[in-house]
Amino acid sequence: MADGDVKAYNFNTGDTPALIGPSRSRIKNILVYGTNVTALTLKNGTAGGTTLLDISVAAGWNEVFLPDDGILAKDGVFFAALTGSGSQVTLLLA
Repeated sequence: MADGDVKAYNFNTGDTPALIGPSRSRIKNILVYGTNVTALTLKNGTAGGTTLLDISVAAGWNEVFLPDDGILAKDGVFFAALTGSGSQVTLLLA
């Protein structure tokens, strides 16, 4: 399946919530590192958009399993929240 180029985008605890990547994106993979429990929220397009993913993961390295073709963000991926000190998320978007 050819969805186009896949690009990586990083987001760290303390970064300002923002729209990242292309205006229409497919989330292919999510990698999370945290020194303690980490929670993240991704929305469609804006802070008020539909919640695409709201998840908490354990301390350490985590790969969030996304079945099939991943998650489509029709209006782009808005990184709404990231909690947990020292946390970092890498999103792979197509």
